[in-house]
Amino acid sequence: MKSRCVWMVLLVPVLAWGCVAQTRWTPKSVSPPAAAQAGVEVAPSLGERAELVKGPEAPGPEESVPLTRDGALLTALKNNRGIDAARLGPQIDATFVPEARAVFDPVLLGTASTGHNTQRVTAPSTLTTTGTGSSAATTIPTTTIQLLTQIRQLASALNQSDYRGVTSENSNASLTLQNYLPTGTKLFLTGAVSAAYVSGSGSDHEGSWTLGVDQALLKNAGLAVNLVALNQAKNRSAQSAHVFRAAVLDTIRQVETTYWELVLAKELLKIRQFAVTLAEEQRKRNEDYLEVGRAIEGDVMTAQAEKASRMADVVDAEAAIRTQNLALIRLMNPDNAKKWSLSFEPAEPAEVVQVDLNIEASEKLALQYRPEMAQARLDLANLDLSLASAKNDLLPTLDLTASYGRVSSGAKRADTTRFLDDGDFDNYQVGLSLTAPLLNRAERARYRRAKLANQQGERTLGNLELSITTETRQAAVEVRRQWERITADQEAVRSRTEELRIAQGRYEVGRTTNLDLLLVQRDFIQAQIAEISSRVRYIEALTAFYAAEGTLLERRGIFLDSEKEQ
Repeated sequence: MKSRCVWMVLLVPVLAWGCVAQTRWTPKSVSPPAAAQAGVEVAPSLGERAELVKGPEAPGPEESVPLTRDGALLTALKNNRGIDAARLGPQIDATFVPEARAVFDPVLLGTASTGHNTQRVTAPSTLTTTGTGSSAATTIPTTTIQLLTQIRQLASALNQSDYRGVTSENSNASLTLQNYLPTGTKLFLTGAVSAAYVSGSGSDHEGSWTLGVDQALLKNAGLAVNLVALNQAKNRSAQSAHVFRAAVLDTIRQVETTYWELVLAKELLKIRQFAVTLAEEQRKRNEDYLEVGRAIEGDVMTAQAEKASRMADVVDAEAAIRTQNLALIRLMNPDNAKKWSLSFEPAEPAEVVQVDLNIEASEKLALQYRPEMAQARLDLANLDLSLASAKNDLLPTLDLTASYGRVSSGAKRADTTRFLDDGDFDNYQVGLSLTAPLLNRAERARYRRAKLANQQGERTLGNLELSITTETRQAAVEVRRQWERITADQEAVRSRTEELRIAQGRYEVGRTTNLDLLLVQRDFIQAQIAEISSRVRYIEALTAFYAAEGTLLERRGIFLDSEKEQ
């Protein structure tokens, strides 16, 4: 009863020992909030409103495939090689969590051995004592156990008629179940049996069981330090999810931008073709005026050169379309045997509607939604954990050790277990072990390094916050700039259109020159290019702003928590 009380007194502080260290950031706290709670306009699921882009299996040279922005996004999510590779990142890093948790898994240890030994027994003269003279050559065994062993061997040898030696056999087996707990506690339960036989003296059998505990009291004590590796593994796994989110976010931004660049290239081709038409009309007009004497041959040559120049612009515009097609094919990687022959026809015009921006609210969203912020915060959390581990290493090792068990022994095999349940044969032991480096130089150096790294992590996080805030504000400036350019460029198109009409009338009545009319045509074409460019750039600026804000995925109906919703 007394021993049980001792064990209860020992186990209570063991089970209550330790507390969890609270870090500033956890995988849960760095995750973006629900979009609805954050005031983000969430689009319906992308998969419900778009279809994958495939196209005909054998498209002809003039055959094109209709393409919407959402269709391009959905196809890229499914087939993009970069996203496909990044998708494995969270699965890879998730394996570090059970690996770190395995430290606290129970372990089963077993040993078994058997042996046979035959030893020749020397003459009884080995028991002579050491004398004072030169004739004394032997010594008395150094311990009582050795002496008794030799006596038993000699007696056994004398009983044997052939006097050859002593034979001994022994067998041992043990089984231990041990477990290391996050509190810094090591528990173990051991059972062991052994049997020994010496010729001429019979056999000995022994069985035992022992329940023990080793509890760290200073170094490695408590949940805070023993869960460092596991918490760092969890943070690393969560970081990988945010790396994947960053990869998807970047790809979606690229797909959107490339789609609108294709829209712009198509519109520019129409404008360039119209410019060629204007130049051709001017050339024919000059030829007609040359025949009636109202123009000179130089005017015809000038118009012809202008047409050639504008045809070169058409070639560039067609090449730009092919370039954007190839970029979209690379990003979307559509399931098509002849995908490199596909020619996409955008189904959505570059229509714009002004969007009101709340820059202060967008700054808060960026600090919550940007995956870079989540990664940096988890980096800082791991530095906090490393600092706690380094601080723990400064402590001396002071362990409480305790064991309780029973031993049963005898000359018969049944004696191995006969007394294992007898309370009269209780055995227990309690003790302390201490290890304290005198200088602790390496540990103090590691602690200082961890402390400096922690300070560096804090400053890095602060710098990242400033960079993201600046990027968000700059994106907002660009959105406003492009909207104001749309208004100005639309007014310029109206003015240039009227200017061209007047210039053509003046040329017909001979009140302006051919060169002046060609310059007016150039200004008119450039105004149209600027107007469509400003509309597309405004749409792209909004995409860049939402990407800087970190909410582009939610605004496009893309949810990474479920592959089905993607």
